[in-house]
Amino acid sequence: MGNTIPQKIGNFNVYDDTEKLIGVSGEITLPNLEGMSEAISGAGLLGEIEFANPGHFGSLSIEIPFRTLHKKSFSLSKYTGRNLYLRANQQSYDASTGRLIQSGIKITLRTAPKGLNLGKFANGASTETTNALEILYIKVEVAGEIVLELDKLNFVYIVDGEDMLAEIKKYI
Repeated sequence: MGNTIPQKIGNFNVYDDTEKLIGVSGEITLPNLEGMSEAISGAGLLGEIEFANPGHFGSLSIEIPFRTLHKKSFSLSKYTGRNLYLRANQQSYDASTGRLIQSGIKITLRTAPKGLNLGKFANGASTETTNALEILYIKVEVAGEIVLELDKLNFVYIVDGEDMLAEIKKYI
């Protein structure tokens, strides 16, 4: 599969620890991992340079939008320590064979509730209810391979199979 062209997410579902979350709208924005950094400047440098602190990120959050005011929105607002799972198929095109290739993406999240937007009432329209969740743990698996694991509470930061904190852990 040397000439494979990634195309799109074919479909996805969201699950909690007990069941599929019915009523989730058609789009979820994934978190932005923005490294925490410090600017340095001084003699011999032309201005400032920002260096990230490995494994340290700003607040990570995700919003789970529901089409209607749904019981699961309230369930996600409880401090219960449950996980969320986003599962999708990713479609690619193999240019050498002319075939579509399907592979899986799984994102595991451990979250804490940050907010609940009840949405709006309008005749013939969805309420657009949204749960805001702080991400404490995230693991991203693509085609069965772990490509990212970040556990903010347990000092874990693994990227593409490499422990990015291994050197730091030796000294603390």
